[in-house]
Amino acid sequence: MSQSAEKTIYTLSQLGESLKRTLERVTEGRALWFKAEISKLTTGPTGHVYLDLVEEKDGRRLAVMRGALWRGQADVVKAKLGDNVNQILQAGSEIVFSGRVNFHAVFGVSLVIEDIDLDAMVGEAERRKQATLATLKKEGALATNGLLPMPRLVQRIALVGSPGTSGFRDFGVHLLRNEWGLGFDVEVFPTSVQGKNAPAEIVAALEAAAASVPDVVVLVRGGGSALDLDAFNDLELCRAISRCLIPVLTGIGHESDLSVADLVAHTQFKTPTAVADGLVDKMVQEQSLLLEWTGQMSRHTHQRLAWERERLAHLTQTMRLQPDQMLQAKAVQLGHLRERTLSLAQQALERQTQRIGQLHQTVDALKPDNTLARGFSIARHQGKAVKDAALLSKDDVVELQFHQGRATAVVTTVTSNQDG
Repeated sequence: MSQSAEKTIYTLSQLGESLKRTLERVTEGRALWFKAEISKLTTGPTGHVYLDLVEEKDGRRLAVMRGALWRGQADVVKAKLGDNVNQILQAGSEIVFSGRVNFHAVFGVSLVIEDIDLDAMVGEAERRKQATLATLKKEGALATNGLLPMPRLVQRIALVGSPGTSGFRDFGVHLLRNEWGLGFDVEVFPTSVQGKNAPAEIVAALEAAAASVPDVVVLVRGGGSALDLDAFNDLELCRAISRCLIPVLTGIGHESDLSVADLVAHTQFKTPTAVADGLVDKMVQEQSLLLEWTGQMSRHTHQRLAWERERLAHLTQTMRLQPDQMLQAKAVQLGHLRERTLSLAQQALERQTQRIGQLHQTVDALKPDNTLARGFSIARHQGKAVKDAALLSKDDVVELQFHQGRATAVVTTVTSNQDG
């Protein structure tokens, strides 16, 4: 291009007008459907709602645009959303909406919102719920917390929830003001229970609650819409419940609500009130068992004491009677021994007397006079009795003594046993 060529210069308003015509030509003035996250939301004094819309991926911001929901249409949209309105129209919420592209030369491009597709958002939440459930099933994490043993007496409770909410209050009133007057030790670990940051906050509260080593961890959240309860379908939150080393009890939403957190918890109750009533009922049941055991133990103790008293009385009576009985028995035994001793002594005496008589007869029979009377004689030589013929010699004079009288003899022949 020649330096002398004349430059074409546009004004900003010309550029803006060109962009506006281009956008109108592309969109043909039709409302288009979009999906974006609300990063900021403000309501003006006239009732208009202004939104800062963003698109992010992996923490990186891809696009930013302003949105507006004019007062008249805002009333229509809020009525359509019903109970979900506060959950949807808040920072951190991802919405599916229809809007017309608007360009203003001063304020730039913006989206005028005409409708918000609640069904699409609920469907997306359900898709995330099913994805979380499928992942937990694959990891085998659904039953992990449920396998933990439940303490018989549950008194130390770590309560995770949002103080000031109806569900939180209902749990506290039913637990601490129970009709039985049972006492519980409750420590609160506060957290938000809805919104974009709720899952991470609940995880942190659960970990802090488990670290306090209670009997159970109770996670409560009052009723709400499906989107209100979407935080309890978060994968990381459900994983935190699964790996918790303390039994986790949940009371989330209304009776018809069932989140993935309920499925992965140790025990799921329909509402926060039901959790409190369940804990009270368990304590009442254990108290009844304890009273029953106490009664049984008391009865067994009284029965045993009565038996021991009867046994002691019997032993006492036995101790009183036993000495006399023993003395009588010993007296009888001594009498028997005495009679036996006398009998044995008498028999021994008779045997000895008989033996003495026999010895006496033998002695009598062996007396010299009696021997001589039977025809024997005694030969004496030099005054000594001759017992051996070898002691005599021929011509020895021997004196013979007979039973009747004496005689003198001269030895003529001597014969000994050796000779013959």
